[in-house]
Amino acid sequence: MTDVMLAREALERKEEWAFLVVAVRLLLMSSPEFRERCRGTLRGVRGFREFELDLRGALLGGAALGASEILSELDGEFEAPACARCGSAMHRRGTRSTVPLSLPGRLSLRRGYWTCGCSKGGLHMLDRALGIAGRSGARLTPAALWALAEEGAEKSFAKAAARLGRLAGVETTAKRAERCAKQVGREIAAWDEAAAALREAPAETMYCSPDGTGVPVVRRDAGTGKDGRPSKTREAKAAVFHTAERKDPKTGLPQRDAGSARHTAAIDSAASKDVDAEPSAFAQRLWRAAERFGFAAAERQVAIADGAKWIWNAVAELFPNAICIVDIWHARERLWEVGSAVYGAGTDLCQAWSEKVCAALSEGRVDDVLRELRRHAGDRIADQCIGYVENNRSRMRYPAYREMGLPIGSGMVESSCRTLVGEYPCCKCRFWRCM
Repeated sequence: MTDVMLAREALERKEEWAFLVVAVRLLLMSSPEFRERCRGTLRGVRGFREFELDLRGALLGGAALGASEILSELDGEFEAPACARCGSAMHRRGTRSTVPLSLPGRLSLRRGYWTCGCSKGGLHMLDRALGIAGRSGARLTPAALWALAEEGAEKSFAKAAARLGRLAGVETTAKRAERCAKQVGREIAAWDEAAAALREAPAETMYCSPDGTGVPVVRRDAGTGKDGRPSKTREAKAAVFHTAERKDPKTGLPQRDAGSARHTAAIDSAASKDVDAEPSAFAQRLWRAAERFGFAAAERQVAIADGAKWIWNAVAELFPNAICIVDIWHARERLWEVGSAVYGAGTDLCQAWSEKVCAALSEGRVDDVLRELRRHAGDRIADQCIGYVENNRSRMRYPAYREMGLPIGSGMVESSCRTLVGEYPCCKCRFWRCM
């Protein structure tokens, strides 16, 4: 769901709940106690900051109390549910209490417990209706769960818990924030695997840009590095799908269409063997996203990424007819690294040589680029760059791509790695976002 759709729904809900705004305003206007508290604040008895916090706490506490009473009362309107095991009507066996955490505060609910003679367990219909049934860990309402998970995904769990307490008046713990982040991660992963039927209409030309970036992790989530020691990072793999029908007024090259970007990002493996019955976890997720966002059905598929082998192995396996382009800015960066290693960073020779080979690359003269690189064979950086260009030369036909009206940079996924993945302080829920 896009930000525009969310904003529109929020406005509609605000209009639907206008009755509550009117009721609260009339109640406060008619309360002499509230008037005295306002008067005391203006006279400096207490600061206005304290007044705001107290007012918010009182309003949220009253809302939570009122919602608890009404929800507990409406629990009696549920009809007898059918048993999932035998299909017969279940029976109500008294009431039980629960205190789930919601954004207004703690709800104190009394709800009926339904059982059937064919099984030992039972269920609470109110819990199912509120979306708090079957969740592991502490009970939180859906809004509280996602609020705490989003805060926990952007900062430490302790800071997330403290921030939610300051802004929403919801007192919680760092451990609960961790559980929420992991629970939401599991729910997103399950949704991603089950959402193949939610397909968007494909455009004539669509672009896919996969990439990976290292994510700092806490010690218990660290994998094993090449030397056998615990790694300090794990690689998160992201991909951006978008269209680019607009043209840059200066260069005439395609530009990403506003609102067309669709993302998927997770920590999973791209490793696979020829004998494996199924593609890698990353390839499976990439294919699901490609089907969902319309890329798999697009008439012209364009993949733009850096030169990583795991990216192009997945693209070749999933999209054999795609036009494959190595991001020219990434390739230029590799050439400048060679110039710095051979001639010294910042020197005139470095600049002259790097600009010459970059110009040759942009003009599609890959043989000239390789000839210049082989002059410095034996240098570690140069040797690595030679292999990089040789492995990707079929994806470096930049003049042909320009004639086809295609972009030759993957800046979309680079920025996504920074914003969706790179800013996250540790591996908490494996799945970040799949929209």
